[in-house]
Amino acid sequence: MNDRWRDVYENIPVPEELDSAVDAAIQKGRRRSRRRVRTGFLAPLAACAAFVLMLNVNAAFAYAVYDIPVLGDLGRVFTFREYREETDTFIADVKIPNVEASDLEGNAAWADAINETITDTMERSVAESVERAEEYYKAYVETGGDPEEFHQMLIDVGYELKYSSENILSFMIYKCETLATGYQENYYYNIDLKTGEEITLEDVLGPDWADIVTEQVEAQLARFPEDQKAMLFTDYLNVRDLVENKEGSYYQMGFYLSGEGAPVVVFPKYTLGAGALGLLEFPITVPDGNA
Repeated sequence: MNDRWRDVYENIPVPEELDSAVDAAIQKGRRRSRRRVRTGFLAPLAACAAFVLMLNVNAAFAYAVYDIPVLGDLGRVFTFREYREETDTFIADVKIPNVEASDLEGNAAWADAINETITDTMERSVAESVERAEEYYKAYVETGGDPEEFHQMLIDVGYELKYSSENILSFMIYKCETLATGYQENYYYNIDLKTGEEITLEDVLGPDWADIVTEQVEAQLARFPEDQKAMLFTDYLNVRDLVENKEGSYYQMGFYLSGEGAPVVVFPKYTLGAGALGLLEFPITVPDGNA
């Protein structure tokens, strides 16, 4: 996230009456987003024609297309669309990546499908943030806030390469919202470059993947400092259920591949403990025979 945003917004004054309205808006957004993040790469794409049209024809939503390969000749991630939009209610800086795999014979079709999914997902996510910004503004004004003193929501979308090899590509797309508080969504993509299929933890760790991840996460939690242990929810939650993304889990675990090609599982903020713990990551050792 852009450091200047933290400096500007860390001490924003917010009317006390706004707390309940803001909390309701955040919870509404989270309920929407948690159902979206875990959709498959090739899941049916929801339409967002109006927002795409605005991106392409509105000068304020102008975007640039770059060809900036960062992964060599086999699998590439590049900035497909970049734009900045500013209104009275929000400022959005958006950088959406695509995968370049045309050098891999026969793989253009799956790359196109994945890129369409990435672009659609992120555009819908930004559109939802814009809607939330409007809700915040309305709540602020209705609770007595001065419209002239309203601080716009900041929306930052970008991506980070995690791992690349001849056959595998792993990267993360993030979206951060900053107003009186911060909120972040992460989207993880782990792709088999030969097939275009999503790589799963079972592919990396074998059929006992859930046991392996649960055991190693619990072992790492046991080594937390005492002050951090006091903030964990492990007294009344089942780590295995979170690992398996059981139906009804409010927040869901994701993963990416590290620089060594081993998985790192990621639990969003509030999943395993209090918000002060933030996002929690746990490197997982691949058992012998699965590497």
